[in-house]
Amino acid sequence: MIPQLKPVYLMCCVIIMQSTSACNVTPDPDPDPIFTTVSIPTTVTETGVPEDCMKCICQVESNCAIPNPVCKNDVGSLSCGPYQIKENYYEDAQREGENLGPDWKSCTKTFECSERCVQGYMARYAIGHDPKCEDFARIHNGGPNGYKKDSTKGYWQKVKKCLGN
Repeated sequence: MIPQLKPVYLMCCVIIMQSTSACNVTPDPDPDPIFTTVSIPTTVTETGVPEDCMKCICQVESNCAIPNPVCKNDVGSLSCGPYQIKENYYEDAQREGENLGPDWKSCTKTFECSERCVQGYMARYAIGHDPKCEDFARIHNGGPNGYKKDSTKGYWQKVKKCLGN
């Protein structure tokens, strides 16, 4: 699993003393330090969906195998690959900045791309709280607010059983 990187802006306090020539700043005639706040872009690693959770979602969806055929009809639309990904799910994951290849069906033919798709979808929707495997599983099954829907509780029970909890 490849961790996702997100830009984060850290706020820090910088003390500018007498020598500011390296910063192209005109020195202040006042000898006291000047305090200012600057934004410094950096990167932090987000772990996304834990590996054990991913494996159990995959197990529940397809016995963690590439289905043959890759896509099947599910609730009025196609679901494809080992994670049974629908086209709009793929598009949402791609909007999060994931490089998912040329198209949805091609992506879902491989574990690697399918996993990046799930991670991208979760980066987009499993936010605003500290998501656990239950949240990831229920969002995967029920969409962006799936973690709030009663209809996804049965799906979570299957994933939970796989986890051995």
